[in-house]
Amino acid sequence: MATLEVEGFEDLEDALQRISEIPFPILGEALDAMAETAAAKIREEGMSMGVRDPESEVHILDVIKPRTPKQTDSGGYQDITFSGSRRRHGKSTRNAEIAFVNEYGRRGQPARPFIGNAMTKNENTISAAGEKIIGDWIESEFQRN
Repeated sequence: MATLEVEGFEDLEDALQRISEIPFPILGEALDAMAETAAAKIREEGMSMGVRDPESEVHILDVIKPRTPKQTDSGGYQDITFSGSRRRHGKSTRNAEIAFVNEYGRRGQPARPFIGNAMTKNENTISAAGEKIIGDWIESEFQRN
């Protein structure tokens, strides 16, 4: 993990300026690393909570997919989705809807907050994946200058 040490205001200003100039491809790599880690941790938590549909060949834990990182004025973001749908009881249901019901529950079905639990339990692991990429870039930039 990168460490930022400054001695005066000018050093802090210079460091913050360099950080603000991180190119989006580097931020995109960091977002990808965090999204892949988050998706894996969500799968693990879902498995431990029994979020599986024995009536279906397609399970929501198998279709968790990070989308492409998007650039914004403030940096960027990346969605993680439950792609696709499946036929159950004669009708098509989106996997995202099934994940929602599992996460929050409904009448007669208690919540199994596998997404929220995974994110809370693993926030340091998830952020460390992105921090490593950004930290490596920052170190390489400071060594060049």
